[in-house]
Amino acid sequence: MRNIPPYEAVGHLLLCGAASLVALLPASVVRAAAPATAAEGTPLPAGAALPQWSKPTAPRLPPGARSVRSGDLELLHAPEAFGAFVLRVAGQPMALGLDRPMIGYLSGGEVRWFDLANAAHKQVLVRQREDVLVVTLAADDPEGGRWEFEQQFKPGSIPGALDLTGTIKVNHDRLLAFLPLFALFPGAGTFGPTKGQALFAGLEYLDNEPSSSEADLLGPASKRQVPDSLKITFPLMAVQSGQRYVALTWEPQPWLSALFDSPDRLFGSGGHVMGLLFPGSDGKNRQEGSLLPRLAERLPANQPLVLRATLLGGLAKSVVPAVEQYVALRGLPPLPDAPRDLQRYVALAAGGWLDSKIREGNLFRHAVAGGSFNPGHAADAALWMDWLAGQTRQPDLAARLRDTARSALAPIAPPSLNSAAVGHVRYPAVSLVYGHVAETASAAAQAGRDLLARFQADGSVRYQAQPGGPDYAKTHFANEASGLTARLVMDLLEAAAFSGDRQLLDAGLHHLRAMDRFRQGVPRGAQTWECPLHTPDILASAHLVRAYTLGYELSGDPDFLEQARYWAWTGVPFVYLVNPTSQPIGPYASVPVFGATQWQAPVWLGLPVQWCALVYADALYRLVRHDPKGPWRQLADGITLSGIQQTWPPSDAALQGLLPDSFVLRAQHRNGPAINPATVQACASHLFNLPAYDFWSFRQNGLRLHAPGEIRHPREKPGQVSFEIQTWLKRPYFVLVNGLARQPQIAINGSKVDVSGQHQFLEQDGRLILQLEGPAPVELTF
Repeated sequence: MRNIPPYEAVGHLLLCGAASLVALLPASVVRAAAPATAAEGTPLPAGAALPQWSKPTAPRLPPGARSVRSGDLELLHAPEAFGAFVLRVAGQPMALGLDRPMIGYLSGGEVRWFDLANAAHKQVLVRQREDVLVVTLAADDPEGGRWEFEQQFKPGSIPGALDLTGTIKVNHDRLLAFLPLFALFPGAGTFGPTKGQALFAGLEYLDNEPSSSEADLLGPASKRQVPDSLKITFPLMAVQSGQRYVALTWEPQPWLSALFDSPDRLFGSGGHVMGLLFPGSDGKNRQEGSLLPRLAERLPANQPLVLRATLLGGLAKSVVPAVEQYVALRGLPPLPDAPRDLQRYVALAAGGWLDSKIREGNLFRHAVAGGSFNPGHAADAALWMDWLAGQTRQPDLAARLRDTARSALAPIAPPSLNSAAVGHVRYPAVSLVYGHVAETASAAAQAGRDLLARFQADGSVRYQAQPGGPDYAKTHFANEASGLTARLVMDLLEAAAFSGDRQLLDAGLHHLRAMDRFRQGVPRGAQTWECPLHTPDILASAHLVRAYTLGYELSGDPDFLEQARYWAWTGVPFVYLVNPTSQPIGPYASVPVFGATQWQAPVWLGLPVQWCALVYADALYRLVRHDPKGPWRQLADGITLSGIQQTWPPSDAALQGLLPDSFVLRAQHRNGPAINPATVQACASHLFNLPAYDFWSFRQNGLRLHAPGEIRHPREKPGQVSFEIQTWLKRPYFVLVNGLARQPQIAINGSKVDVSGQHQFLEQDGRLILQLEGPAPVELTF
């Protein structure tokens, strides 16, 4: 998953194939057996078939039916049948329970199906103890096994949440092929198979379209009804329709597998299905998408299975509130156990820039991958090496970093200082550190004008297939997508903000407002150099967050900030908020897309590509200032620390300090290409509270400030602004203020200064360039 120039595309596609081979090599996987199962299962007979399912029906609810409520969510249960309940949201029926459960177990070499609704000696009891609803079922299977089921529903810890505890046991050993622990059928008997959106975290992010489709994946990998549990980034399934949603979250267990189909083509409910099954799904014991595993697993006599889950529901125009509710309920995981010692990180990143194969003399590759990424001029490499030099306590290392940075900068033409880069996260900070600010501002203006030609008259950006290449739009319902458009709008706004060009600024805000066509939508299509336009994509979330945050900073429009929050939440389902293995690297690792390169391979489900998440994290770090109550800081810190964990260690001389293109979770294996340190380092600068670049918009006066460091205490009133720069540099640096209609009066450290010598005012462009040193308070009056 690499951001690559067109001339490297052929080599890149070859590399994707190589990466997929590495990712699919057999790993030494330790299969976590459940306490209630045997270490090895028993193979199902060839041709084992599913039964004819009974369609769930709306229960008859007499007056005073047993019910439990939390916020807008209410569950009402019929008195005579186990699982016969209706789930309501704000008074409207949204889902039905599984009122005709069937169990498949192995006996005499065959799979036998046990219909609980018609079982011998069946006893059902529904009772209420204050705000706890308890439903029990006892029944005998055809071979004399006595089964006992209990479900307890009670209000959860937050509004709109109902906690479920389910217990199942049998008094004889059973080799189980299919045991529905719990199932919910949104839309059955209500809104039907259509929907607004649906989500299965880590695997599906849907509009009104079928799950497990081939729009993003071809072949067996597209079947995601019962996936390998490793691919679930956190336990959440949701379906939204008609301004309401219902969702299910659960406590992950190795003996438990998740079931999701939207619309429901497995049980024929007429709606959708989300549920939890025994046995589990570990990538080996079942063909993904299959209700039946390859191996039946033993449930020992009188050893209960205990399921803990929570039903969620509320009012919503998308699935985003379900994600918010999940985080409110479960919280974010602890930050990864990665070194948060600045000196250790500096040594790691410095090794990447100085001593890995990323460098050839004064040239730097984007990534190490045979001969596919040629070395080139990289001004951002110099910037990041100087940043490291300013942090290290080792004088010899600092000298090496500064000498290499000077060598890297020497051949780069001044207008290209801010654009000659190898990192995925790029700041217009190079010229603020090394000079030539006027030239880079003019270059930004020209780049912005060039971008305008990419937009249609209505503000849209249309996908166009490359001649001779695949048409990545062929499985999408349109030839545009939120992520494709957002990248150009973001770049246009960045160019406008740095250049101060008023026409570019107006055009950028106009095109940002035109993105209303994607409002309440799915983040898609930011990686169309290799992935389908339709594919849900965390990089799309990243570009959308950054575009709307910058739009808010430039305009003050509160709707832009609300949109930035929305798109920030859309990125969360790509991030592991649980540890998918028992191994150190996992939490906050992030899959890039819910699909595959060229629809086939590599398949990115369950295969983190952290550089995409780091671009998202950078956007979150910039959002935190304006939405400090959100989970964005911890989420961004976690993604950054996972990136540091995934980085090749110093013991690998050739790849030390470089970020793997992807990471195999079970094997804890790094896949190349090995990416330069810039993308991790940009986020690490925020993690350690030493930002390399900052931006502030004085909207009341129409001024925009850029600085190599943190902008502190920004204040303004009509005709006056003031600020202080907390820089990481121990030498003079530059700040840029644009948007000035006339030359201002300037006070630095309380003393008035003239615009001469080290300071510049470019009246025609409205740009003021100040040369400062150290933490410098500045006041401008005009």
